[in-house]
Amino acid sequence: MKKNIGIYGGAFDPPHLAHVALARAAMTQFNLDELRVIPTGDAVHKRRVLSPAYHRVAMAELAFADLPRVVIDPCEVNRGGASYTIDTLIELRAAYPDAHFTLIIGQDQLTAFHTWQRYQDVLQMATLAVAVRGGSSPVALAIPYSAIDFAPQTASSSDIRQMVRLKDAQFAAKMSPSVATYIQAHALYTTH
Repeated sequence: MKKNIGIYGGAFDPPHLAHVALARAAMTQFNLDELRVIPTGDAVHKRRVLSPAYHRVAMAELAFADLPRVVIDPCEVNRGGASYTIDTLIELRAAYPDAHFTLIIGQDQLTAFHTWQRYQDVLQMATLAVAVRGGSSPVALAIPYSAIDFAPQTASSSDIRQMVRLKDAQFAAKMSPSVATYIQAHALYTTH
């Protein structure tokens, strides 16, 4: 029987409750046998410098620890250099030649999907599953996708980083307690 593997990439800087809720929703809706959470390596699309990869991988391990069938996969971090989804898919296809892949992305990523490296090849290798915000339908230049049935969430990594910088203890309510403790223990996000 063909294995159904979800791929959920992102900076996870930091991972929060909305990330976990989206993972849970996608696993259920698409009947995933496994979900590979892949912290971004060298994110060519990010304008800011990410936290060190080992912190983001460690926080992802903590954030998703309670979800069965989730694997934190550091393949992009380990590969080094520019991080492109197509390279990750090629690597995973080599490891799991008979698997079906579902690529989980956000609505904002779908809008820019046509700018991704070899996006047509990505579409050939994986089905897109999109977290549509607030019930809206994104315009996506005729790119096929399935919408993830996902309740809107208020947590965002950029808001959390800002809250930590401003010493707003409410940031902890937006993530698992273990991730909040990790952030405090390592003094992450305390400076610009």
